[in-house]
Amino acid sequence: MTIQLIKSEAICLNVRPFSKTSHMVTWMTRTNGCISTPVKGAQRPKSAFLGKYDIGYTCELIFYARGNHGVHHIRECTPLQFREALHHTWHRATAASYLCDLTLRTTHAEQKHDALYVTLTQALDTVQYCNRHESALAALWYECRLLHLLGLRPDFTQCPHCPPSEFITFSVEEGYAICKHRPSRLTRPVTLTLHREMRELFAHFANTPLPALLSAARGTSRTDELGRPEPFAGMFGLRRFLGVFLAEHLELLPGARRTMLDILIGG
Repeated sequence: MTIQLIKSEAICLNVRPFSKTSHMVTWMTRTNGCISTPVKGAQRPKSAFLGKYDIGYTCELIFYARGNHGVHHIRECTPLQFREALHHTWHRATAASYLCDLTLRTTHAEQKHDALYVTLTQALDTVQYCNRHESALAALWYECRLLHLLGLRPDFTQCPHCPPSEFITFSVEEGYAICKHRPSRLTRPVTLTLHREMRELFAHFANTPLPALLSAARGTSRTDELGRPEPFAGMFGLRRFLGVFLAEHLELLPGARRTMLDILIGG
């Protein structure tokens, strides 16, 4: 078996117990995609790794790569960005944990994805300065960007043979708009009726840098019927659509996302 010593920048996505004193840490590395490293004795008082990593940290990681099974042996870990504000404020910690968990659940081990690494870095860097409702916007922005980067961006293109309409019928499983000219290939397709505002908002989120999106949101006092900040028309529809689409195409259980939105929006 060939063993390589690799040094890479990495974002800590998950930390879980491995034994009484050890952790299993999952990272998104810039060079090797998602990997896991057992950190033996990490919880001992004299451990060389004590305080060196936590969810949302960016570290310089040195590890021994063994095969392609995604679990490697760590040698050194040096924190580069602590992002301390993510751990001092509950809403920022909620958003950061969701972003890291979503990345972990939707990427394959050992599959390098530099654009996704950069996007996650931008999201974490921005969220540490967000208030509660801005953190929710950042989570939705990351979901839209993630679908785009994974090649799963939904196709909202309207049929050129149909008269212009504010609404389209969207086949969730097939990922595109259907009509009598382009019928579904499924016997009983799961469909959603989507308004033009929601479709335009998805494109806005997917194509706009996060700082610019938040800057535009701060420039409006628009609210929903409950008085909560809702800076863009179509926000409720976008949240609903993304929840259904992510569950279908990325096979995600809705519990974590629902909890995140309840904390950031519902409170």
